[in-house]
Amino acid sequence: MPRRSLLDESDDELEINLSPMIDCIFILLIFFIVTTVFVEEAGIQLNKPDSTVLPSNQESENVAFTITANSKVLFKGQEIALAQVNEIVRNGLIGKDTPVSIEASGKSRHGLLVAVWDRAKQAGAEKLSFSTID
Repeated sequence: MPRRSLLDESDDELEINLSPMIDCIFILLIFFIVTTVFVEEAGIQLNKPDSTVLPSNQESENVAFTITANSKVLFKGQEIALAQVNEIVRNGLIGKDTPVSIEASGKSRHGLLVAVWDRAKQAGAEKLSFSTID
């Protein structure tokens, strides 16, 4: 039986078969695509304000609330309770088209903005908008 020497170069090259590994990767890819859940989360429907400038007579009909950084609700510069928002909006609405705007500080509680928004909506406001102040 002939012996092979360590220095003897042979024509046989070693190959690694990658087909099983590629098959496994494709199976894992299909598994993750099929098991991924696509959920659409519910949120608040907002009417975005137009960028047009209102005439001066319409600006006076606006009902505007301000939420400060320490989470206080202001109407015309005076602090009000959250329960007063309904009454103020009802008294301020001239028609269904009267805009109600809420200016909230970025440092205020987000839940307070939603509470003021809900109370204004319950009082009959249809044109609601909000903006942030700092």
